[in-house]
Amino acid sequence: MKTYSTRFFLQLLTLTVASALTACDKNEEEHSKPESESTYARLLITDKTSNVVTLLDPARKEQSTFQATHGGSAVYTSATGRWATVVSATNNLVEFFDTGIDRHDDHVHVKGSPKWGLTKSTGPTPSHVYGSHNRISIFNDGNASISHVEEGQLHTVAAPGTFVTGAAHHGAMILFDNGSYAVTHKNNTVSGSLPEQVKLVNTQGAVVSAPTVATQGIHGDAGDGQQALFGSSSGVLVVKQTGEQRLIPYPASAGSNWLSTIYYAKKARTFLGSRNNYGVFRIDPTANTITQIGSATKLVRVALDEEGANVLVLDEDGLLSVFDAATGALRISRSLTGLLDAKIATPYLVASRRYVYLTNALQGKVHMLRKDNLADHETFPVAGAPLRLAFVGADVDSEDGH
Repeated sequence: MKTYSTRFFLQLLTLTVASALTACDKNEEEHSKPESESTYARLLITDKTSNVVTLLDPARKEQSTFQATHGGSAVYTSATGRWATVVSATNNLVEFFDTGIDRHDDHVHVKGSPKWGLTKSTGPTPSHVYGSHNRISIFNDGNASISHVEEGQLHTVAAPGTFVTGAAHHGAMILFDNGSYAVTHKNNTVSGSLPEQVKLVNTQGAVVSAPTVATQGIHGDAGDGQQALFGSSSGVLVVKQTGEQRLIPYPASAGSNWLSTIYYAKKARTFLGSRNNYGVFRIDPTANTITQIGSATKLVRVALDEEGANVLVLDEDGLLSVFDAATGALRISRSLTGLLDAKIATPYLVASRRYVYLTNALQGKVHMLRKDNLADHETFPVAGAPLRLAFVGADVDSEDGH
């Protein structure tokens, strides 16, 4: 039988305590590390007047500038996040910017340096951009055409494929999982530029399912691959990829109000709609219900976060609120009156998993707030008048799986 001395036990105890203290120190160090944005998260920001486009790396607090062909452009994120679509509707031009960050689930592959793609789209009056299935689709109001290109072709083809869908109008489209498009249709039963119906077409423009529901005007759409929802003055139009169509009626309290912008929150698997002077609403196609989120009606900006879990609402009084998209429950709100004037500055906003970003064109800044409590985290001076912005790249920290 082995025996141990008191000295041995004291040495063992000393080592154990030292090990525990070292572990505590490490934990404290980890917890004390300042939180930062994901390594491969990026913002692409367009300027209000100039053709400068700024690529911002929030984690490293670095930015670089590029030259678009025109200023004051809108900007949208592609389905993968690698590309941004930069749209100058008044100049009939769409350009594509490559971040070089190619996401694969929980990690990324870096594909060269940030740069413009070879492809440019020159359809008349591009108005609506839709990214899904690794494809970017653009509806051109000037001739009711759809221009479409695979993300993998943006460095290899000079122009997207294009097909005309009917009479010119202010329209939109959704791409389904089966490869067909739900696209708005103008039958001229109502005056003005808004369409009244939706039909399904293939990528040659041939009709695969004719319209079955007529409305008094359509604006706004979103889809989940199996179905598309369109905002209309007659109700929310639901169009399935099988061709089935129906209207979800508005609440009795809506009066003449209707939802003219539609969103799909991917993670929450929820459709939402909004309209200034009416509010923000959850739309349930299964229950055929439309339910208000919060009480704000004077809306400056409504946006989903990058993963589609929350909806952010900024009203005219400068109150920024974050709601759970699936339930409509309020998570956090904060008045931004000390930060910017929402009525004058009319900021655009995007959000990642942990942060919210707002442009401030008047002061030449982009504000970064923590999403959990909306506290100020960082302010980035940006040359010129930063207008629109898109969250691009990937909300992850690992490259090549490491």
